[in-house]
Amino acid sequence: MTLHEVLASARGRLVAAGIAADEAAIDVDVYARTILGWDRARLLTEQQAPVPPALEPRFSGFMARREQKEPTAYIIGVREFWGLDFEVSPAVLIPRPESEFIVEEALARLDGGGSPRIADVGTGSGCIGVAIAHTTPGARVIATDISGDALQVARRNAARHRVTDRVEFVETSYLEGVTGPFDAVVSNPPYVKECDRKHTQRAVMRYEPHVALFGGDDGLSGLRAVLDGALTRLTPGGWVIFEFGLGQDDEIAELVGGYPEYRLTGIRNDLQGIPRTALVQRT
Repeated sequence: MTLHEVLASARGRLVAAGIAADEAAIDVDVYARTILGWDRARLLTEQQAPVPPALEPRFSGFMARREQKEPTAYIIGVREFWGLDFEVSPAVLIPRPESEFIVEEALARLDGGGSPRIADVGTGSGCIGVAIAHTTPGARVIATDISGDALQVARRNAARHRVTDRVEFVETSYLEGVTGPFDAVVSNPPYVKECDRKHTQRAVMRYEPHVALFGGDDGLSGLRAVLDGALTRLTPGGWVIFEFGLGQDDEIAELVGGYPEYRLTGIRNDLQGIPRTALVQRT
């Protein structure tokens, strides 16, 4: 069989398993390129050639996992974020494009030529803190997570992007035991309401860590913990920048309004026009 025939058959298998055709096409190409070490151009030019022996047995293993709806990022072990490749595993949430707004907004408010201190709360894979440190050579980051397994992944990502000397990892809940001051606290905290468990995508529920997803009955317990922890650790004028869930913008405004020390300066919409990122300043 030619490579084209094998890949076409694989796409059909994923569609039959309930995966959208366009997504199946991307997945199959990614698996082949990852295993063979080819770029997209070579994969196209080799379509009519015989199947490379190196494709198996890993390709079949990848396919079997994807047919069970396991996310591709976990299957290949990598996800791109902020133009950088990050290792991911089921110990961490898969980085989403909307979380890049946290990095973008933090960088816009930090002195790129100085030495800002940032706390990345609930770092997971380390994508936010590592991206900030990678983009701002003078930045120093303390990244926290309650999961030791997640921190092992984050440490490897810091090493991958050569920022280990400027990112310190602390196993703790939110900012417990961490000393400031910080110029900014950034976070993608758990914010899904408990009542929304039944509406959460099956693949997310089955494969991604629940501790990083669910924020209590109202979805705000993680956000409160971030704001409370930042309160005594931010420099005057410092920033708390965090992600929140669909339809929570009014609740975020009310939550921040309960702190006289904070001012909600804006809410950033994601690429679909959905309010997603809160910008809060310490007065």
